Amino acid sequence: MALLSFLLESAQQRAGSDVQTLCMLMSISKDVTERYVATNPEDVQIQQRLMAMRQDLRACLANQAEAHAWADS
Repeated sequence: MALLSFLLESAQQRAGSDVQTLCMLMSISKDVTERYVATNPEDVQIQQRLMAMRQDLRACLANQAEAHAWADS
């Protein structure tokens, strides 16, 4: 769990206010976590965190799409 917190903090620091970079880093973290869960299906805590990561990524991508739509108008 500490590793996931570290990944999220690192992603936020590197992305700053750049939503696209933040979404990309969140996507990579989600992919890595999915691979971990596939090999360790008994780790319920990480499975729950993965569900939250998916929601966070969806929100990030929606925010990014909204920002692009606003910029295009």
